[in-house]
Amino acid sequence: MSVYTIQNELVSVKIDEHAAEIHSFYDKESGIESMWQGDAKYWAGRNPTLFPMVGKTWDGVLHIQGKEYQMGNHGFCRHSDFQCIHHSESEVVMELCDSDETLAQYPFQFRLEVKFSLHGKKLDISYTVENRSDVVMPFNFGLHPAFNCPSEDSSSFADYYLELNAKEDVDDKQMDHFQLDTEKLAKTIIINQPKSTCAKLTNGKHGVMVEYKGFPWLAFWSPNAPFVCIEPWYSHTDFEKVDVPFEKREGTIMLEVNKSWETAYSITVF
Repeated sequence: MSVYTIQNELVSVKIDEHAAEIHSFYDKESGIESMWQGDAKYWAGRNPTLFPMVGKTWDGVLHIQGKEYQMGNHGFCRHSDFQCIHHSESEVVMELCDSDETLAQYPFQFRLEVKFSLHGKKLDISYTVENRSDVVMPFNFGLHPAFNCPSEDSSSFADYYLELNAKEDVDDKQMDHFQLDTEKLAKTIIINQPKSTCAKLTNGKHGVMVEYKGFPWLAFWSPNAPFVCIEPWYSHTDFEKVDVPFEKREGTIMLEVNKSWETAYSITVF
């Protein structure tokens, strides 16, 4: 698999065809690498696209149209090889289509396009899902980017905090600014129907800003590790036993035949 670079005078971004993951978001001015590089000691992932499943069902099985399918946690995109269909100095477009391997886990024909566009220190990432099946296609969708924390040698994890552009219900309190709590982050902090559209992870000097809009859930996660994930989701894992077919799960998107669905978010380093 190939790794593609997009860059300008301020930053450079590297994107791998495997899983269409960002492998690097490097600030040339500060010398800071913002993206988690992956380490199996903590979490080998980096920033997977969660499709066609977010998390897992209560029994680990997808019940679709009366049949059972086995799929790993967060779906198969995180393990799939995408194909780069466009590459310029400021843009990369990756594509994943159904295959025998995906059809064995998820019985629908689809096309997923991921577009990365660089504008100054801001990376816009957009997604298009196409239903190429002859029936309505149910799917889950979410994002899972992980950011180095600390990102500077002179800082520690305790120096960082999360800042939102609207108050949210966090730990039964309305907050738009909170320090990192390793115990709570290890369990995952989940906000339902977020009012915010922007979250910053910063030590007050440098950091990353994730902008999202229209996502019904927002999660923060760090398994006592040197990174923090800021995760906008359209769907979620089963928090308790939910004995319904995949099509009826909360957050499942139902895409009509020959139709497409789009969403986007952005990452800015500062």
